[in-house]
Amino acid sequence: MRQNNDGRITWHKVKGHFKTITEHKLLVMKHCFRIGLYRQGLMHDLSKYMPIEFLMGCRYYADGKASPNNNERLDRGYSAAWLHHKGRNRHHFEYWLDYSIRPAKGKCPLQAVQMPRRYVAEMLMDRICASKNYNKEAYTQHDPLTYFERGRGHYLLNPQTSRELHGMLRILDQRGEEELMYFVKNYYLKGYKI
Repeated sequence: MRQNNDGRITWHKVKGHFKTITEHKLLVMKHCFRIGLYRQGLMHDLSKYMPIEFLMGCRYYADGKASPNNNERLDRGYSAAWLHHKGRNRHHFEYWLDYSIRPAKGKCPLQAVQMPRRYVAEMLMDRICASKNYNKEAYTQHDPLTYFERGRGHYLLNPQTSRELHGMLRILDQRGEEELMYFVKNYYLKGYKI
């Protein structure tokens, strides 16, 4: 159900949404820098400041407790902000959906393409930071894996990309953030076979 939201843009919502997306962007940037993804860290989620995403985010802002995109979906049946966002940000697996030239008979022609490792790594940092932003002081290293596993059944995610992401989330869950960052920077992003 949509959070108490009348669809109006108020100064409170503008400040709150700006603060939420900026804190998230800066946290992802810091995490990307730790694994050597400097350009991606700087560029991460810049489209959220474009009018189509920012204004919808303000309109459907729910005090940082829920995604404005979900509130827009509940209200309109789709999220124009999300459609814009995922089409411009390669760290979202939805960016990597394409039509198969030869789909299996009776199957949906839409296919998930394997993501390049640098974008999988940015997606990983994005997921960790989203868990930190939403859970605040209650965050634990187990949260990103729990969130991934809860939604895994409905993701249209390339099997190899899914295995890579799941494996790294398990490293975080079992060994902690420092070991994960070391692994991503020194093994995963250098192309070692997993």
